[in-house]
Amino acid sequence: MKNSLIPQIRCSHGFEMRFIVKEQDYEKPIGAGLMRYELDGVPTGAVEHWRLTQATEGYEVLRVDLDAREAASGHSYLYHLVRQADGAPERLAYRFWGDGLQVEGTLLFSETNITGTRAVNGRTYHEDLDIEPGTIFWFPSAIGLGLALKAKKVTGNTAVTLNGKIGGEDTLALQQVSVDVFFMITDTKPMEVAGKTLETVPTMVRWNDNQRIVVRDENYWPVAMQRPSYADGKLLSATESRYIWY
Repeated sequence: MKNSLIPQIRCSHGFEMRFIVKEQDYEKPIGAGLMRYELDGVPTGAVEHWRLTQATEGYEVLRVDLDAREAASGHSYLYHLVRQADGAPERLAYRFWGDGLQVEGTLLFSETNITGTRAVNGRTYHEDLDIEPGTIFWFPSAIGLGLALKAKKVTGNTAVTLNGKIGGEDTLALQQVSVDVFFMITDTKPMEVAGKTLETVPTMVRWNDNQRIVVRDENYWPVAMQRPSYADGKLLSATESRYIWY
């Protein structure tokens, strides 16, 4: 997958947001932003663009470009999520390239089932997973993880995500996990985000051996994320540097 084949949109800050499906004329912008990633306060070169739009019949489209081409990993992720008016996912298209891998996948959601296909370096795998109604879904990125914040209970939530361990044929494979989601404070606290003061709540998200702190605003939208590194003790963080609601 070559970068030149990915549609792009020029942003005012100089970075180009790439996307799988071009924004259509009938879509109305809802929000947009840019997260910058740092390791112990030092920029890594990775950025995460996002755009949320209103489509027809109440549907919303979330486009995310997690661009680490200038970071140590060199990875790129693109996501195109179509969700219903109640926030339930209906269709996800995703792309990844890096470490000699090219991954391209599509998932279709119903209330009790997820089906799809995933191609890894040209080899196709089929996905088929039965789920309980109301199962949480998120994809690997700071914005994607925000989809987990509306969990209905603190512990033992059944969730589905994509395998974020890169390197084999199961890269971004569909996987079912148990996730815990709990607020770290009982009230909101003010936080400066992209030149604005927002009321925020830090939220802990845990699944398998993973742990993230996602800071969300009053609309349950992620404005920051922190991931501790157990290997070297360093803290990876992502924070909105551009944050717009239309």
